[in-house]
Amino acid sequence: MLECVLITLLLLILRSAGVTLQERTWRDLFYKEGRFLVTVTSLLSYSGRANSVMVLKLQGDRKAASDTIAYYEGDVDRSRQLNSVTLCARFRLFILHTCAVFFCMKDTQNENSAMLAGGKRLEGTVLPATWYHICFTYDHEKTIISTYMDGELNNHQMYDIGENIFGDNVTIGQSDKKTSQKSFSGELTQVNVWDRALSEEDIKDMATCKHDIQGNYVSWERGWTLHKISSHQIPLEKLCQKDIGIKRFWFPTKPFSTALYLCQALGTHLPLGVPVLDIGALNKLIPQGLTDRCYNRYWTSLMDENEEGFWKYYSGHNESLIIWDQKEPNGLQYENCAIATDKGLHDVDCKGNLECIICSFEGDRKFSFLGTCEDELRNQYFVAKQNNISELHFMGYGNYYIRKQAGRWTWVDDVYGRVIAKMEIIKPNFPMGRRWWKLEESVCGQKPGTQRQLLLSPCRHDQFTCSDATCVPHENRCDLKYDCKDNSDEVDCNTVAFPEDYQYYLPPRISREEGINLLIKLNIIVEFLSLKTMDMQLEAVFVMSLTWEDSRLHYQNLKESNTLNILSNDTVKRLWIPTVSFVNTNGNHRTLADDGAIMFINRHTGVMERDKGAPGEGIADKVIKPLLIAQKSWVVPTMDSVLTGKEVDIYPGAGNTLTIKRKYGVVFKCDLNLQLYPFDKQECKMHLQIISAPRSFLQFDTDSSSVINIGETFLTEYHVGTLDLTHDLESEFSEATVRIPLERLQGYAILNIYIPTLVLLIISYVTLYFRPIIFDTRMMAALTVQLVIATLFSQNHQATAFPRVPKPHHDKFIIRVDISN
Repeated sequence: MLECVLITLLLLILRSAGVTLQERTWRDLFYKEGRFLVTVTSLLSYSGRANSVMVLKLQGDRKAASDTIAYYEGDVDRSRQLNSVTLCARFRLFILHTCAVFFCMKDTQNENSAMLAGGKRLEGTVLPATWYHICFTYDHEKTIISTYMDGELNNHQMYDIGENIFGDNVTIGQSDKKTSQKSFSGELTQVNVWDRALSEEDIKDMATCKHDIQGNYVSWERGWTLHKISSHQIPLEKLCQKDIGIKRFWFPTKPFSTALYLCQALGTHLPLGVPVLDIGALNKLIPQGLTDRCYNRYWTSLMDENEEGFWKYYSGHNESLIIWDQKEPNGLQYENCAIATDKGLHDVDCKGNLECIICSFEGDRKFSFLGTCEDELRNQYFVAKQNNISELHFMGYGNYYIRKQAGRWTWVDDVYGRVIAKMEIIKPNFPMGRRWWKLEESVCGQKPGTQRQLLLSPCRHDQFTCSDATCVPHENRCDLKYDCKDNSDEVDCNTVAFPEDYQYYLPPRISREEGINLLIKLNIIVEFLSLKTMDMQLEAVFVMSLTWEDSRLHYQNLKESNTLNILSNDTVKRLWIPTVSFVNTNGNHRTLADDGAIMFINRHTGVMERDKGAPGEGIADKVIKPLLIAQKSWVVPTMDSVLTGKEVDIYPGAGNTLTIKRKYGVVFKCDLNLQLYPFDKQECKMHLQIISAPRSFLQFDTDSSSVINIGETFLTEYHVGTLDLTHDLESEFSEATVRIPLERLQGYAILNIYIPTLVLLIISYVTLYFRPIIFDTRMMAALTVQLVIATLFSQNHQATAFPRVPKPHHDKFIIRVDISN
């Protein structure tokens, strides 16, 4: 959709007599000084249902000129001042220069006159070579400024002009400065001015050609003195006949693959299967130049290539109601395509046959030419046209044309007669899609003589253009699955765009002001804990994630799910990543960004901008240096400086975060106080410290950092309480501590240590009552008890030191005593 700033095209330029308007809130509508129009009258002049109207043709060669102008021959009295006004006109653009001024009124007696330029972005699409009716009204009583397109209200705003409008000179086609880049190129008629705000009914009647109402301040029929402008008559009804019916592009015999590409690349599809009765109607529409073969044979989109006998459209929909010719289909598995004839459908060989092509669609088909670094939409948008059979060309809204010259597709500046680039020949030899062009002039700073990839796309803004010019939803771009037939939607899926001066060893800065540091969000998920009481060590298995912002970067192709925003190892190595040290460990343990780590981007903001399409020289990560605004804060580069992939949505670094996540197994030192054993309570700690930069640069985010335990809360000897995360705000480096409360399970010690030991001691004591004559039996029993106590102690020690090793049950121990004579 062309969000045409018809402020420029619609430009109402009025001159006033030395009165200065102060700056007002509606600055976007009236951006310079001036006045407005005059006197209220209820008179309207009707010319009735005129047979024809005069149409002026300005700059039919599409070349900007400063002397194409028409002077109003009626009387304009500067003493007649207007306080309400309506300006209406009907126009058809040939080309849109920087802006297109079609009406200008000024006061020649006031040398210091000031300009009032009306401007408001119009909603909807404005196509070249199409008639539009536009009206601009100001009601001083309601202080409402309104714009109407084709009789419908397009937009309105509240604004009090505060002054009357007057002048003594009216012209069309040029601004008061008579600069070529503000001149009007197109056809113009029914330019009228009233000294009141017309009603919506009157405006609609004019727009629909019911009445040709003449202005009572400036009347179109009063006459104009033309300078380098031609005029002709057009029936009034024809001005309202929108060319919005079914349009067809015709091409001579081509193979099915070319036919399929052509229609899809033009934003439509091959016919679904033209009924027999429609063949005759189509034959009447055939343009001159088609071969006799094309009078009754056209490719359709029906195919049964995947499964013989099951004919499907391009959408994959099965079609059972097909009008076949007699004895058709008869090609078995060798003929998998269908053509339409005047007797019905025939199945034919997809690869061997050459048939004619019809591509049908409603209205003009708009294209975007991307990769040109053009800032103005008028130089990005084109309309596909076909004057003769197979003669396809693309007419730009602005200066440009894409047409075939001497067998090669050529991008030309039609206004200045320059050849900008020529497309390298490819099969099929059409410019739709991503194509390599040889530059004849510099484009985006790229030197002439080099090749540049450009994209001519029929797709909407919410769609991605595959390299073959077919369209898929833009959200399917870089989603880890192929959606384009040529798989181009998963190419150049770079996620991060680096500025040229990016240094991975320097942390990002939020601001140059002191006391504003970068916050690092810390999240820890504890999966396993094991306490070695004898060694006074806590073994912890946990997943740690660090999250931060890097406003120096741009992000591309971001998805809502961060699992689709995972960064490659090569990208991770180029990024600055904070390092956290595990302080209370034996050795120098810290976080790692190795192959075991996963790094991804969290999308929190909307799209900042869409890039300009294809990369110039294969460069996928160029961004200009960040700008320093007001010497205080860093901002991301603007879209004008980005050459990032192909049809990429750009997201700012500020507001979107990076996260690195990794699983660690670390042994922390834990000082245990066992004086109250087995009724003791302990607390172990995981002491963490950011070592990448001091706390004045980097700091743990105290508000959003967290720790949770998803592992077992009952260990062999302890119960794990709720984990707590605290922060040290006084140290030089930012520190955080995970506190792990542990409460001794008294039942374990009683059942596994005290009771078994007491039972064995009783058994040993009972042997003292054996008769001395069986002393050897007494000795054997005492030694066995000691052996069992030693074994029990050893097993309990191993169970507390290595709780993950399965512990044997005590009821499986068998004490065997051999008594021999």
